[in-house]
Amino acid sequence: MRALALIPFLFAAGCGEAPSENKAAPAAAALAPGQWELASEVTSFRKAGAGNAGTDTPVGTRATQSLCVGAGHELQTAFFAGDGYRCSYGTYYVRNGRVNLTMGCSREGLDGTITMAAEGTFQADSVEFRRNSNTSLTAGGTVAAEARVTGRRTGACAPDANEGEGQNKQG
Repeated sequence: MRALALIPFLFAAGCGEAPSENKAAPAAAALAPGQWELASEVTSFRKAGAGNAGTDTPVGTRATQSLCVGAGHELQTAFFAGDGYRCSYGTYYVRNGRVNLTMGCSREGLDGTITMAAEGTFQADSVEFRRNSNTSLTAGGTVAAEARVTGRRTGACAPDANEGEGQNKQG
């Protein structure tokens, strides 16, 4: 009878973790402030409609961007959109190691709307996300594009860096 009474305790003891197991490092709460370098590569590009799409970034197009990230609640939209876009966040979740956001954007020379979404992961000094963009232009051209973006913190912000302004190089 006593042996039967011990069975629930034996099952409960087997559910715990062994003290010698390695646990994964906790996700970073936020990206570390400083100078960041981001590299993107277009992985998908589709034109739809008969109009002029206003943009042509074929699969394989690469770009790099360097920008200063300050301490604060929200990152500047250029971090996720790239240079040359004026954006505002629709949804914004960048914490606990996860990136999930949407933005409404515009760009000089394009008449219409550009919607972007980013989803991925980060640690304090690195980030990786997928950026989807869709255009709906008044000239009738539409584009759906996807890019893979990776980034890393390279150190303190450059003395001449203006927070929120990046330098973009395409190749």
